[in-house]
Amino acid sequence: MSFTTVPLGSLLAPKGNPRRTLDREAVRTLARSIAIDGVLQNLIVRRESEATFRVVSGKRRYLALKLLKRQSIVDETYPVPVEIKDELTDDEALRLATVENVQREQLHPLDEAEAFARLLQAGGTIEAIVEKTGLRGPTVKRRLALASLAPEAKNALRDGTITRSIAEALTLGSHSRQRSILASLEYGERPDADEIRHMLLDDKPSIAMALFPREQYTGAIATDLFAAEETTYFEDVEEFMRLQQAAVEELAEKHRATAPWVDVLNVYSVPWWQYRQADEGELPGVVINLHPSGAVEVREDLARHRFEPRVVETTKETPVAPAPRVREKPEFTTALLEYVSCQKSAAIQAALLANPRKAKEVAATLLLLGLGNNHRIRLPIHRCHLVPASEKDQRSYREIEAFALKMADRLGFSGSEGERGIDRLSCMGSTITLFASVSSLTDPELDQLLVLAPILCFGQDDASRLETDGSMMALVAKELDFATRAWWTPDEAFLSALRRDQVVRIAVESGAAERMHGLHDRSKKDIIEAVAAYFRDHSDPEKAETDRLAKEWLPGIMASPATKSLEQAAAQ
Repeated sequence: MSFTTVPLGSLLAPKGNPRRTLDREAVRTLARSIAIDGVLQNLIVRRESEATFRVVSGKRRYLALKLLKRQSIVDETYPVPVEIKDELTDDEALRLATVENVQREQLHPLDEAEAFARLLQAGGTIEAIVEKTGLRGPTVKRRLALASLAPEAKNALRDGTITRSIAEALTLGSHSRQRSILASLEYGERPDADEIRHMLLDDKPSIAMALFPREQYTGAIATDLFAAEETTYFEDVEEFMRLQQAAVEELAEKHRATAPWVDVLNVYSVPWWQYRQADEGELPGVVINLHPSGAVEVREDLARHRFEPRVVETTKETPVAPAPRVREKPEFTTALLEYVSCQKSAAIQAALLANPRKAKEVAATLLLLGLGNNHRIRLPIHRCHLVPASEKDQRSYREIEAFALKMADRLGFSGSEGERGIDRLSCMGSTITLFASVSSLTDPELDQLLVLAPILCFGQDDASRLETDGSMMALVAKELDFATRAWWTPDEAFLSALRRDQVVRIAVESGAAERMHGLHDRSKKDIIEAVAAYFRDHSDPEKAETDRLAKEWLPGIMASPATKSLEQAAAQ
């Protein structure tokens, strides 16, 4: 290291200087000062050749001198005081330039963001940046979040179209969402940072976001007047996110078949500065981010920068994201509880229709309850009959449909080809015509009709919890000596609502794992298909006794009354 002067003509412009946004008026002011008083502080340089030096620190002074040269106030021979540091590596030069700029005069926030990202890419740590710059850790992380903005948002921040607070709010959205908000600013809408934050946090998932087939969704849809996909929303956000998560897992599995690595994230703002475009000959990876709003971003042909492990962990989420609500994780998902409620309700309905005496007792109880509630009788069909067709491939549903279809035919209720018997029963025409049809029934048929309508409304009332031994349904099941597996077989819909480790546990406990090779290396989808096939193969009551476990295995949550477990329930 040495102090000396070198001719202005021997200086080379800095490379990779963190300061990219310069105040031109400040440079002109500095030039006037140098013209009067000279350069009062040394520039830090590195020797590039025998006669040239690369500026490491002092970009504004260098630009001010170049401005004076263009104005013919100084020439190439003007002596510039410098401190020569030949021993500096590229990474050390970047660190020195960053620290010098931050300490001397506040960098543009985006310049800081990108400079800090480069320091971390070179092996630095958040703690080292804090120590050298004097900035607080949260400030450094907020700057790093800006480094992941969409290019359009970065440009808007640099040219002053948006403020730093708006830019930080934009980090809560995907790049496409950032671009749409920036576009709205061009048309006169000027939301502030808080409005943008609420806009991004309160986003409902739109039809355009869905990776899964539309028919898989069973909830309500909010449609605008023009029914545009971008402004038609899923009302049941929880169901949408469950289906979207499953679709993301499938997409990740496809990429894993060909890519050496796949990062699946669930963050507001992906720290894209942790990745780079893969070089030729490098095996590229894939990043998939399921944004908390439901939007999915996918980028391929990427390579990871090398970081200290704690850097990745402490910068994986944008600092302006809301703190996660601390709540106890539910033992079972809403989707699983709803599935269990509907399947058990359909199974108990089918069992009642097979037991005329018990069916009459339940029907009479329900009718008396309607009478006691002081209103005209209404029979809302149980929600178990509104589930997707994929969840109705069970003996219980087939038996109920056969019963309803037979009764609809007997009453003369015609329908379109393939229309369900239950639907035909609910579209019966005028009261006089209906009464005439009922009058034509035999006594046994009339008995069947009297129990069918109420029984189709019977089942578990609250689909958000497990049915317990304190319910009427549990009491009826006990008196029927009800066996769930006689009417229900574990299927793909049930298994898909579970975690992978739960499906593996079921495979082992039920005996399915014994005929599955490489169980723990398989994808969740493969395991589900194999376990469901195992149960289907052994659902025939005529199968050999050696298959008893497969025919009788029942998770505790499907027992009646239920236990809060997926483990094998006691024999029913």
